[in-house]
Amino acid sequence: MEIDKNDYVYVTAKKMISDYLRLKEDELQPDSHIVDDIGADSLAIVELGFQISEKFGVPLLDTSDDKLVFKNLVKYIKENSKMQIPNDK
Repeated sequence: MEIDKNDYVYVTAKKMISDYLRLKEDELQPDSHIVDDIGADSLAIVELGFQISEKFGVPLLDTSDDKLVFKNLVKYIKENSKMQIPNDK
């Protein structure tokens, strides 16, 4: 899946995760694994799961390893959101 770094879901999810984990803007990349590369712990994953679920209207995340790669998380949100997602930010 090609990632559009100007896409609303990409930008919004990146900001949510970066703010919560206090990351610099360039630390979270499409291929970043939120646990292995970024260092999020299990509590952070649960909290981010709730925030993402609430913001995008998606079912709570199962924490399968593939959904913890940022680009896969963006894809999951786009495929499962019950909200109208803007085409751009």
